[in-house]
Amino acid sequence: MNKFGSKKGLLRYLRDELSCRIGLFRHYTRWETPPERLVFVCQGNICRSALAEWVFKSHSDIEAISLGLNTHTGKGANPRLLKIAYETKNIDLSSHTTTSVEDYVPRAGDVFVCMEASHIKSIESLGYSGPFLLLGSFGKKKTFRINDPYSANDTFMGKTIDDIVYHTVELAKSLKR
Repeated sequence: MNKFGSKKGLLRYLRDELSCRIGLFRHYTRWETPPERLVFVCQGNICRSALAEWVFKSHSDIEAISLGLNTHTGKGANPRLLKIAYETKNIDLSSHTTTSVEDYVPRAGDVFVCMEASHIKSIESLGYSGPFLLLGSFGKKKTFRINDPYSANDTFMGKTIDDIVYHTVELAKSLKR
């Protein structure tokens, strides 16, 4: 399962992709006013959102943070992500510490950048009204779900790193226009 991480990842990917292609998440792919701060969101803030925050900060002057929906504040990045991101992209996430959504302090002008539609629904259920973006919607290689590499093999972890770097750089470019 080098392409989707697991069978469950494949099914979730297909569900989100179909939903986006029929237009259910169209309003989660653009914003109306430029963001003052991007808030990258994933489950644990140890892989996807941590990496996206780092990449975005290296390509934009717009402030960015990251948080996890199901984590505790203060943990480090995933050790496999640390190793593979550094070895393949020279990305050093050794200083990253997680932030739980419970410790998130909202600001006017925040735009949530999520890895999958379920993250948007989770943030909305906590009372936040967005705006929301799906990271994979930026660039020519669109995808509406970036699967979690946490328990997948190293090949899938590397693919996820490549996807996040690509889509995050495309997001940064779109904000410079």
